[in-house]
Amino acid sequence: MNNNATIEKLRQMRIGAMAELHLQHVKNNGFEKFTPDEYLGLLTDHEWESRQNQKIDRLINQAAFRQKATIEEVRFEPARNLDRNMFNRLATLDFIGRKENLIITGASGVGKSYLAQALGHQACFNGLKTVYVNTARLFARLKLSKTDGTYLKELNKR
Repeated sequence: MNNNATIEKLRQMRIGAMAELHLQHVKNNGFEKFTPDEYLGLLTDHEWESRQNQKIDRLINQAAFRQKATIEEVRFEPARNLDRNMFNRLATLDFIGRKENLIITGASGVGKSYLAQALGHQACFNGLKTVYVNTARLFARLKLSKTDGTYLKELNKR
C-alpha cells in the first residue's frame, strides 16, 4: 500500500486532520503499536475533534463578539449585584431550548455586555449559532431594513 496515495486520497475526501495524523504516524512508524481497529478509531476521533473545533471557531467568528468572555471568568462581586446561582442556571442555556428571551439590565459599566458575550461563547461551544449585537445597532439595522423592504429577512437572521 502506498501511504502517500492514501494521504492524498484522504485530503481529496476533505478529511485533512485524519490525513495529517496518518502522515505523522507514517513518518514516525507510530501506527505499529495499534491494532487496526484502534488505529482507525484514533484517526476517526482526531478528525471528529478537528471538525468540532472548526465548527466552534466558525460560530465564534460569525457571532462577532467584541471580546473573549467566558463563564468561568465572570466575577460575582457585591457591587455587580449578580446572583451566582441564577447566572449558573442561565449558563446551562436551558432558556434557549424553551425558546425564552433573556434581557440583561443594569447600570452603565457593570458588565452587561461581558455577561451576554460569556453566555454567547457558551452557546457557541454547545454548537448553537449566536449573534452578538448591541441594542442601538440592532434597532438601527431593523429601522433601515424596514425602509428598504428587507425587514423580515433581517428578523430571520437573528
